[in-house]
Amino acid sequence: MTDTTAATTTATTTTTTAADTTAATTTTAPWHGITDTDAAAYVANKGWQSPQDVIKSYQGVEKLIGRDPSTLIPIPRLDDPEGVKSVFQKLGLPESPDKYDMSVGLPKGAKPDEGFAKTMQGLLHKANVTDGQAKTLVAEWNALQTAQREQAATDYELNVQADKQALLDEWKGGHDRMMNRAKTAATSLGFTTELIDAIEKQVGYAATYKMFAEIGGKLGEDTLVTPNKNTEFAATLTPEEAKAQLATARSDPNHIAALKDKSHPGHKLAQEKENRLFAIMYPGGK
Repeated sequence: MTDTTAATTTATTTTTTAADTTAATTTTAPWHGITDTDAAAYVANKGWQSPQDVIKSYQGVEKLIGRDPSTLIPIPRLDDPEGVKSVFQKLGLPESPDKYDMSVGLPKGAKPDEGFAKTMQGLLHKANVTDGQAKTLVAEWNALQTAQREQAATDYELNVQADKQALLDEWKGGHDRMMNRAKTAATSLGFTTELIDAIEKQVGYAATYKMFAEIGGKLGEDTLVTPNKNTEFAATLTPEEAKAQLATARSDPNHIAALKDKSHPGHKLAQEKENRLFAIMYPGGK
């Protein structure tokens, strides 16, 4: 009787120990084998009982957002500049400002302004502009600037042609002599072609050469010399010069006397001078 009781007690103890061991094993080694407390708690909160539950949950997320969750970019707070920059880096923000190509959209062989390019590269990078966006902006800007320069060159050339015609209309027969005077004066004063061009761009072609012609007149820079000043030189006068000469002649009593008296020995020459000056002043009878 005693032996039977002892055997029963031993069996009971053995069974209890085995049960405790099984319980302990079940507690420390769940189905997922995760030992990280937070991760295990996450799985427990989700209610996942097997790998199949996890896969189904992931598939559900993909269906909900329409794409692989690993391809998503988390949106940082606006007060997190580094986080914002990391997002744009993933979208194509260059590593440094000098990586932007500032020659996009320029004519072949043309180079961007170095100072402007460097400044814009810094601003683009500071604003987190991606490389693709920058290429669009730079190409449009360069195309706009090129078009404006070409239009400005065309407008300038049209203005030059109009000014040249204006000088021909104003100086008429004296045009070539006045241009010679202007160019001679400019050369005498040391003006280079580049400097004259710069002046032209500021004040215009006509104003530039009228200025130099006036200076040349004061300096006595008339390069055209003719043997007969009463005929050949008179033909090179401008209407304004002819008008001035006529005014001078009519202030001379001798010229007036000869002009009015047909029997005067100088009448013919006085009349010819008047006619010659009038022809220059009013070419074509205008």
